[in-house]
Amino acid sequence: MILKKIDEKSYEEFVIRSGQGSMYQSIEWLNLKKLEGKKCELLGLFSNDKLVGVSLIIYSRVLKKYYFAYASRGFIYNYQDILGFKKALIKYFKKKKVIFFRMDPLIVLAKYNKNMKKEEILESRQLIEGLKFYGFKHYGFNRGFETMQFRFVHVLDVASDFDEQMQGMSKSTRKNMDLAKFRGVRFRKCGLQDIDIAEKFFEMSSERKHFKGFDNKYYERLYKAFKNSLTLYITYIDKNVYINNINNKLNDLRRDLEELHYKMVHDNVGKKLKNQELLLNQAMQKYKEELKSAKELKDKTDIAAMLTISKYKEVVSYVSGMDNHYRKFNPKYVMYPAMIKDAINENLKTINFLGVKNIFDKDDSDYGVYDVKRGFGGNTLEYVGEFDLPIKKMLYRIYKLKNRLKGGK
Repeated sequence: MILKKIDEKSYEEFVIRSGQGSMYQSIEWLNLKKLEGKKCELLGLFSNDKLVGVSLIIYSRVLKKYYFAYASRGFIYNYQDILGFKKALIKYFKKKKVIFFRMDPLIVLAKYNKNMKKEEILESRQLIEGLKFYGFKHYGFNRGFETMQFRFVHVLDVASDFDEQMQGMSKSTRKNMDLAKFRGVRFRKCGLQDIDIAEKFFEMSSERKHFKGFDNKYYERLYKAFKNSLTLYITYIDKNVYINNINNKLNDLRRDLEELHYKMVHDNVGKKLKNQELLLNQAMQKYKEELKSAKELKDKTDIAAMLTISKYKEVVSYVSGMDNHYRKFNPKYVMYPAMIKDAINENLKTINFLGVKNIFDKDDSDYGVYDVKRGFGGNTLEYVGEFDLPIKKMLYRIYKLKNRLKGGK
């Protein structure tokens, strides 16, 4: 086996034929990394002059004058000959100032349904052990976001129409969709010209979750690299729709109360009717208070945003954010259905909600994010994880030691 640089055409043709590509392995992602000033290349893995695997390689500087080579979401390869693969990697990267090679293949270790029933893939478990046997260092089975990419993601197969898609959604999800619609939450599709509005919401979420978000220049580069593959959804409250819906609800409640009072006059007033009257009056009061709050809103109030990327028959919810003051308006229950409907119309195969963490711990602060995503149906995928292959072993040990002293991995 041997590794060689290949051109974009050969690379893209292989990825499309494989049916295994992700946006992280696309030419667009390569262009994005180049715009960020990263050193990158496209590599082909050859066996007897036949192209059997490919990867986008991104070089990152470590220990001042050295690099590590990252195979963005792993080689697209069947990993049948691990020893031959390892030898090809060492031979290629030893000529360069590369301390280690890193990969996190998009190979599923286990699949979890909405009830958390696990289906493990034996071949993937054997692959982990095979890679470790031949000297690849496995980060482990982390459940959070400690590695370069998510190890757990939530995905949804695209149905033929939205009614069929809704059948896989939970009752609470459908209820929240109706509630968001009742409260006048709508969306509009925007372009780069509105990225400032979206970035404000992205920043709010990153601050709330204590991680560093992207700056405006990053989104400009993203648009330049991915062009028409991006869709920006901005959700807003339409005050007039919201008020009209509340007034309609109040009118319904008034009619229900009139009918109940008529019944109470002509029938014996029992405990059941009195309880009904109490509940209707409580509902009336609740919607009157909601009407008062609604009247204080602007005609159109932006509350959340989501940016998606479509590539290789998959749409990814890449980044999203919301103003927590408007949490009760459930903007994700408008944005996610919009993304799903677009995926159906564009004949895509997969909807990728991206990372979820600590899905086995209901007390985790991010468990609610997972709960929202799985409510739309689909499965949570657990990937095999991240692997390092030391190229310059002594320098790799120094790098790992320095990282541990800094509190890194």
